Amino acid sequence: MTNPSQEQTCPVCGVTIIDDVVQFSNGSKGTRARLYARVCQYAQKPECINQDKALIGEVLQEDGFMEAPPINFGQ
Repeated sequence: MTNPSQEQTCPVCGVTIIDDVVQFSNGSKGTRARLYARVCQYAQKPECINQDKALIGEVLQEDGFMEAPPINFGQ
C-alpha cells in the first residue's frame, strides 16, 4: 500500500512542494532548505508553508545564492 503524494502550494510565492521536493518556477527541483535560503527567510509572511524548522532541515551555504564577483569598472 502506498501513501498518496502530499502536494502543497504556497500562497505567498506560488512554489509547489510535493513530498518535500520543491518545484521552482525555473530550473531544477530543490529542497525545503534551498527554498528557505532563497525565498522564505526574506518573505517572512505567516501564510508561508515553509517555516517549520524540522521540515526545512539544515540550510547549507550552497542553498543560498553565491555572491557576485567584483566588477571592475576601469577606475
